[in-house]
Amino acid sequence: MEPLSSALIALLAFTIGGATYVIQKMNQRLLEMKNLSNESSIAIEQDVSILNEALHGLLDETDASRQLDGSDALLRAKRALSTLNPTSDESASEVASHLVPILDRLLLEDTVSESYRRLDENRRDILRDLVAVASTHSLSPSMMFGTNDLLLRTFAEASLILGDRNMAIAALTESERIAPRNESTLMLLVKLARESGDDIALKTRLDRLLEIHPDDETLLRERAHVLSRLGDLSAERDSRRLEALGVQTASDRALLAGLRERAGDPATALEEADAALKEDPTNLDALFLKARLHHIRGENTRSLQAVETLLELDRQNGPGWTLRARLLELEAEHLDEALKSIIHAVAIGEPEWVLKADLLMRSNRLDEALESLYSVLERDPSNGIVRAYLSLLKMSEGEIEESSTLLHEAPQSAWEVADMHIQRGRLTLYAADRSRDGTGVHDRGLIRGALSFFDSALERDRENALAWLGKGRTQRQLGEIQEAEECLVRAGRLDPDETMITVELALLRIDQDRLQDAERIIHEAESALNDTNVLHYVKGLIAAGRGNNDEARRRFDDVLVRDPYHVRARLNRATTAMLLGDHPVALEDSERLLDAHPELDLARIIRAEALMGLKQWDWAEIALQEILDRKPQHVPALISMGVTLCALDRAEEALSPLDEAIRLSPENPDAWHMRAQFYIEQGTLSAALSDLEAAIRVDPRHMESLLHAAAILHEIGPSEKAEAAWRRVLDIEPTHRLARTRLTEIESHSIET
Repeated sequence: MEPLSSALIALLAFTIGGATYVIQKMNQRLLEMKNLSNESSIAIEQDVSILNEALHGLLDETDASRQLDGSDALLRAKRALSTLNPTSDESASEVASHLVPILDRLLLEDTVSESYRRLDENRRDILRDLVAVASTHSLSPSMMFGTNDLLLRTFAEASLILGDRNMAIAALTESERIAPRNESTLMLLVKLARESGDDIALKTRLDRLLEIHPDDETLLRERAHVLSRLGDLSAERDSRRLEALGVQTASDRALLAGLRERAGDPATALEEADAALKEDPTNLDALFLKARLHHIRGENTRSLQAVETLLELDRQNGPGWTLRARLLELEAEHLDEALKSIIHAVAIGEPEWVLKADLLMRSNRLDEALESLYSVLERDPSNGIVRAYLSLLKMSEGEIEESSTLLHEAPQSAWEVADMHIQRGRLTLYAADRSRDGTGVHDRGLIRGALSFFDSALERDRENALAWLGKGRTQRQLGEIQEAEECLVRAGRLDPDETMITVELALLRIDQDRLQDAERIIHEAESALNDTNVLHYVKGLIAAGRGNNDEARRRFDDVLVRDPYHVRARLNRATTAMLLGDHPVALEDSERLLDAHPELDLARIIRAEALMGLKQWDWAEIALQEILDRKPQHVPALISMGVTLCALDRAEEALSPLDEAIRLSPENPDAWHMRAQFYIEQGTLSAALSDLEAAIRVDPRHMESLLHAAAILHEIGPSEKAEAAWRRVLDIEPTHRLARTRLTEIESHSIET
């Protein structure tokens, strides 16, 4: 045995070149020795086994080394890493020259991950370093491997094992470009897209795989879910194909039900959900959808039953607890249970902080609600939903500065959600309401500023009902009636339960002078309106539109009792009081408005008119001059100043502001009418008649101008023109007593002559 051991040691000393030859010759020699000595066969066989194991191990090592182009390849690769010039054009080929041998070895194995584990630690280190160098020096996979899609894919898999997803994606994308129908590449890209949540990329790769395997059950099912998440209703096509293949599951039916709901077919959606539950009564998706559909249909008892079943099966179902809270909050006696449900939903991860805060406030726990919301912002300052809601709360409490600060201090990322832009629009409308000057032009400019914010909200969420509501409200105030109606109708489709949409539609009908329609709309919504102030305010406007000033005033009184700071109610009460001749109330309302909102020049105009009504002309002049000192082109103030100066017997001064008002706003019938009054006072009836006719051209229904023009013509003739003028009055107001009387006089005079 001694000579054999010596031979073994000698053989193990052989290097790369003769390893295979040595193994062959030694096997032959050992077999010969076995034949010569049967007595020592057992010992010889043992030595043969040892020799074979050792030499095959050597062969493996030499083959691996050969893959690295020589016995010193590892050393050279390590040296290359330290000397690599990132600016050199040869960087990519330098890296690739060391990567390719290792990747070639990986390709010999069944899987990259398995073969990577079989590489010795030195080779793994080299692979890690080479991938890192490629990434650091921005060497693209295509620069290193050209159009070899197999090497690209192998490099991608190795990069994934080493944790470099970006490099892996780059390599796979290039491999896909070269071989777009390679299933291995596509499956890897599907895996990466799935892990990253990139549904668009996932759909693209699933589309290509389904071109290869159009009836693959797994692929069809996954694409259906992806399309559903993307809001693409063509997901139903895949769902129907699963049905046709006879492999549709209860989960597939639940998905189809959701698609039918999204397509605006809740009845079919409910049928599909019920079918899914018949097949599998424990299907959570179908149960939740059934509950939601019953809720949408107003079948809250059935909805609650489905939710309770869902929660019995899955106590950690956050959306289920949230829906339960929304169902229970509808009944005051269940408010505590609703609060418990939403607290649990939030505790298990549902981001329903706003609903939680709302229920806390309704439970008279305002401090807890605010504390809860502020704690969310402390943890996540970028939470735009909570920030916008807090701003709305502060706005409703009259804390406008803090409300604005919450928005101004928001990080840029908070503005990614529509809620922030909606709230900014609300604040803009709020500010516009409190700085109107009554000119129309100025008011439109203030209100239009809000429109861009609601549009910004819709750019982020086209299905946001509150954004459409805000835009509709703004367009109504701008007089863009048709556009406002389209926005409000769309908002109503998105959220049929939002009562303020109904209120806005009623206000729109008032602006259209469709008072009966407005009354019907607000009557139908009355039971759902929690805010009685809104109800009284709208009914007050309807009464005012009908000329029922006593009722209008009572309605505005009711609003102000509950909310003394309601700006529009106080403005409207002041106007109504003026019409009723109650100038002291109008004066008091205007003073209170100015105390709270010094920039509200519309209130200054009302104050001046109230003083004029009280014949306190000196004070009226002072009030008007306050406006004109800041806004010399304020047309309503110029008109009222002309009237005031006439009353103060300063006719020589009165004409100038009236002329300026007409120059600035020739489309304003009041300006022409008031200058006509000045000419009447001066006895210049022809000039007065000319101005009155100008007022009527601007506004053919301007009753005061029609009456004065008819009166002048009645006095100076001819009778034919006077008769025509009185008939213009009757065309608008058929029962007008004075016009009837004067027409009778003209007819009688005609008969006599």
